Amino acid sequence: MYIRFWFIALTAILFVGCSSVKPTSTIEVSKEQIQKVQLDDIQKRKFDYFFYEANREKMKGNYEKSAMYLTECLKIDPTSSASMYELANILVAGKEVVKAQGLLERAITIEPENIWYRLMLAELYQQNKMGFQAIRLYEQIVEDHPNNDEYLYGLAQVYQRNGEKEKALSAYDRLEKRLGLNEVIILEKEKILLDLGKNKSALQELNKLIKKYPDEARYYGFIADYYLYLEDHDNARKYYNIVLDKDPDNVTAYFSLGNLSFQANDTTSFVNYYNKALASKTTPFELKFQRILPFLMDSKNIQKYKGFLVEFLDTIIEAHPYEAMAYVYKGNFYRALNDNENAIIAYRDALSIEEKNELIWQDYLLLMIDSQDFKNIYGNAKVALTHYPDNAFFYLIAGSSAGQLNDNDEALRLLELGLSKVKDNKVMKAQFYANIGDIAYANKDSEKAFSSYEKSLKIDELNIIVLNNYSYYLTLENKDLDKAERMSSKCVELEPGNSTYLDTYAWVLFKRGRYFEAKYIIERAIDNGGDDSAVIVEHYGDILYNNGDVEAAIMQWKKALDMGSESETIKQKIEAKTYIE
Repeated sequence: MYIRFWFIALTAILFVGCSSVKPTSTIEVSKEQIQKVQLDDIQKRKFDYFFYEANREKMKGNYEKSAMYLTECLKIDPTSSASMYELANILVAGKEVVKAQGLLERAITIEPENIWYRLMLAELYQQNKMGFQAIRLYEQIVEDHPNNDEYLYGLAQVYQRNGEKEKALSAYDRLEKRLGLNEVIILEKEKILLDLGKNKSALQELNKLIKKYPDEARYYGFIADYYLYLEDHDNARKYYNIVLDKDPDNVTAYFSLGNLSFQANDTTSFVNYYNKALASKTTPFELKFQRILPFLMDSKNIQKYKGFLVEFLDTIIEAHPYEAMAYVYKGNFYRALNDNENAIIAYRDALSIEEKNELIWQDYLLLMIDSQDFKNIYGNAKVALTHYPDNAFFYLIAGSSAGQLNDNDEALRLLELGLSKVKDNKVMKAQFYANIGDIAYANKDSEKAFSSYEKSLKIDELNIIVLNNYSYYLTLENKDLDKAERMSSKCVELEPGNSTYLDTYAWVLFKRGRYFEAKYIIERAIDNGGDDSAVIVEHYGDILYNNGDVEAAIMQWKKALDMGSESETIKQKIEAKTYIE
């Protein structure tokens, strides 16, 4: 979070007589203690009240209020190092690390031996890219607390973070002498030695663990990882197999051997090793998916990986048959392959395990839309609503599906109820108005339809479907054709190769008596796939007739009839050989 600061006014109180807080390479933390302010009883009571309130607000997560109370504390007692420390913590949370550093430097001049102030200041020096100061301060801390292993480890880490690798090794060696053989220290030393190019010395460190614990399988895994880092794959395989000899259920070794096989294009071994790891019932479900996720997310090669990924997913499901997310991942995999049928089956299986999962329901219904099985979509959306009666999206799906089933009254009821559930999602609200407009027009309520379209376009003026439908219905009503033309031409501008939008635009021009222009546009629609639509083909005939080409018009009308045109006038036009409105 970002704290808005009134800090400039506070600076004069806090830093009178102290050095700049800007990060430079010359800041020294003085050990000369500043004389504490002596408070009278009234001041002390006020200070205690503000300090208590600051901590109370901090515990509630109200950091800005806490900071305000701490500011009041420092007005009363500008030498309160505890207030400075608490305020510094709030500044750090607000990413104001330079100002926090200045506060802690001031606090340490007042209370130089306070270890918490010094440790936090060392970390802030590090964050402010003042590694030299962080090292100096940690060296002082270790010097003042020579028997504290934690501080010595902290010094080793600071050396390491600032590139002082030899000094870090020396500090880790001192720790090892105190603590004895320690896995964490060995691994830190190995990392530094590898960075220094001292590969043999790094291996010697790991061998210390093997020598002391010869039956500990994972220590052989460390050596295998060492060889893997050096790209010595033969030795890496050798040690991963030693791990498996000592621990046949070690899934990390199986995954690592699988990765090596994959790099060597040995798909058979790769699948075999991965299946052994994925079949483990003791390995966490999440860890398994972390391993196969890179393959699942490789959109370029997912078709190539299809064979073994199906096998992996089935292996995981067999090991975790009641883990809903396993089926969700499988569904997403099939979605990536554009295999919606199998994706829907996988999501249905997920819902059979975890029926009350809102996100799974949403993805499931979205998948079903492509099936165009509106009866099934409607039924499932209604089930989702029994679990989540305030989810506007489920009302949108249920209402739109009811409309496709010609149950317009139920569709309007669901859509209007769903609209009342929409909160801050303007895109969804626009979609509700658009769908209400479509259903209202189908219900022969053009006034309500056009009003809903206006509301939708007020939110999203470039909703191309609304622009198209609105303009087309205006032409059918012979209303506001200027507006219809503007909206329809915008659709064509946005998607110039869409036969539906071209047809609407041609029809608007036709209604305006601009037959020649209409012919040019309708032929673009035909060229862009419109000859597969009985409606567009019939419109083409109407436009040809009004351009004087009667024979061509009749031919198009007959073609539209053969395609299954549901027009009420198509047969009359053919028989009368004339255009009928």
